[in-house]
Amino acid sequence: MKNVIKKFDVRKFRMAVIKMAITACTVATMVCSAAMVAFADNSENAAPSGVGGTNTKNTLIDLIFWIVRIAVVVIGGVPAIIKIVQGSSDENPRDRNAGLATLGIVAAAFAGSFAIRTLI
Repeated sequence: MKNVIKKFDVRKFRMAVIKMAITACTVATMVCSAAMVAFADNSENAAPSGVGGTNTKNTLIDLIFWIVRIAVVVIGGVPAIIKIVQGSSDENPRDRNAGLATLGIVAAAFAGSFAIRTLI
């Protein structure tokens, strides 16, 4: 009997991750909307504009950026690592290098999110 190794279907995994990311973004939007309404009457936001009262906004922005960072790592990083492992096991340098390049792009996007957050 032939020994068959079942390969991991990256396309199906990406589609599942995209569906989960859309669901997570929808839930995050609802949570952020509810949080903005809940904090609207907070005493720290009662100050006139330009005078303090930014703790809630900064907390929400930090939360949103971490959600984006996690999505970037899950959507891009996990399939890249799988591609690297498959390329190494199949002794296919093209797949391995494609996975490494994708992992580099994911790392740059992850690091860029920190730079963008400091600009806000």
